[in-house]
Amino acid sequence: MKKIISLILILVFVLSLCGCKETNNNNNTVSKKPTAEVEKGYKDSITILYSAADTFNPYDAQTETNRQLCRLLYDSLVKTDNEFVPHNNIAQSVEISKNKCTVKLRDVKFSDGSTLTASDVVYSYKLAKKSKTYYGYKLYSVESVSAQDSETVVFKLEKHDPYFQNVLDFPIIKAKSEKRKDSDSVKYPPIGSGRYKVDLKKSCLVLNENYYGEKGSIKKINLINAPDGESIAHFVEIGATDIYFSDISDGTILRMSGTKTNINLNNLVYIGINHKNGKFSQNELRQAISSALDRKRICKDVFYDNALAATGFFNPVWEETKSLQNIEITSNLQITIENLEKIGYNELDKDKCRRNGNKSLRFSLLVNKDNSARVAAAKLIKNQLKECGIIITVVEESYKDYKRRLKKGQFDLYLGEVKITENMDLSELVLSGGSVAYGIKATKAKKDTEDSSKETQTSDSKKPKKVKLSCQKVISGFYEGKNSINDVAVTLQSDMPIVPVCYRQGVLFCNENIENVNNSSLSDIYYSIQSYKIKDN
Repeated sequence: MKKIISLILILVFVLSLCGCKETNNNNNTVSKKPTAEVEKGYKDSITILYSAADTFNPYDAQTETNRQLCRLLYDSLVKTDNEFVPHNNIAQSVEISKNKCTVKLRDVKFSDGSTLTASDVVYSYKLAKKSKTYYGYKLYSVESVSAQDSETVVFKLEKHDPYFQNVLDFPIIKAKSEKRKDSDSVKYPPIGSGRYKVDLKKSCLVLNENYYGEKGSIKKINLINAPDGESIAHFVEIGATDIYFSDISDGTILRMSGTKTNINLNNLVYIGINHKNGKFSQNELRQAISSALDRKRICKDVFYDNALAATGFFNPVWEETKSLQNIEITSNLQITIENLEKIGYNELDKDKCRRNGNKSLRFSLLVNKDNSARVAAAKLIKNQLKECGIIITVVEESYKDYKRRLKKGQFDLYLGEVKITENMDLSELVLSGGSVAYGIKATKAKKDTEDSSKETQTSDSKKPKKVKLSCQKVISGFYEGKNSINDVAVTLQSDMPIVPVCYRQGVLFCNENIENVNNSSLSDIYYSIQSYKIKDN
């Protein structure tokens, strides 16, 4: 029986997060270039799956295949590469000053030859904001958008957000072009400025002659209708498609012969902690759980190496914090036991559970049973924690009951997953009152003698005292321009409000005859399609 992969996204908590460098001017224009000549022995076309029943409107598309193809039809202001580095597209430059982001536009034409203006960007923003797509979630911090002139767009933000640029990847369409209809009242695809355009008569994508940038040697993208999971599995299995992407949301992966590239999703799998349980108020216990985990093994045995072990709270590929994050990816039982003994858990009972008098380290771990990968991860975590005397009972619940128990605080620990947008704002997860900050209590700054992230001079002391600032203080200070992202990374790792496990990845399979597949990312899996070369076997 053919394996069927679901096109439905896993039910994870989606944090709406944004980002932009303090000041980022990228004034290198991309001049229009002629279409690359096809070398002898190479083809000028590829074949990709799509759903004929779905739309090519990026804000209405329901299938993952069509959503990804929309990246070829509609350019964005900015897109990020596979390490979450922003690169300007339609944007000529992006500047942040306090709570304002100013975007200057390149000289860009839509596929119909008309000029792309700031009004089109504002119109597209409004569509994105009200849509139920990921683009809308990302733009939560925008208070208003206006066209300063035909070439300048101004975003007014609710807070100073240094990485706002990273979420300016919403597709730009020609204003009102999504409303056009044929004689049968069937809507035409919106008009875009991307590398390709839709040829409705031939059911394919063809080069956009008006594209501002480099045009590759692939002149035509043939489309095969794959309306459901079973048909997708069939076409992938027989090798009918040249490119196939999956975010492996349900833990199931289709195999395709050819080259495989991991796509960083920025989906954090983590252990949530109920801080209202008095035992978890002790930082040593939270640190002990973290150091007991063999994250590398979880990535291998549960996610089949389609995940990166968490080295801290931020994605390990993100250069901004990479050098500061130092959580070990394999278990360190020595550190775990030292932390547990420091808070008095020095004895083992008959079940080899650590005790401190009449207190024992027995906890429940709540998990969504509808996701097989997460259940497998929970069971492996249970076994790993048992090695240091922490006894876990895995509680499997349907997603509905899982969510209900989280909201009511009916858990000790839970295994969750959040999709973090590319500005890396973790506020909703780690700060009290956040939309997915289950079990997090408000914390206050307190004096500490070790592992402090900040030192302050008090007015009633001759010597400076180390004061451990709360996550709330440090993160608030970051958005006020007082603290750096490094301060945030260090404080989160020191405080450990949750326990990061890994960052999941998706997979991109390409026909082995396709050369020069580079920089593919979730922002654009066809990132380097202009440089693709297809051997004609």
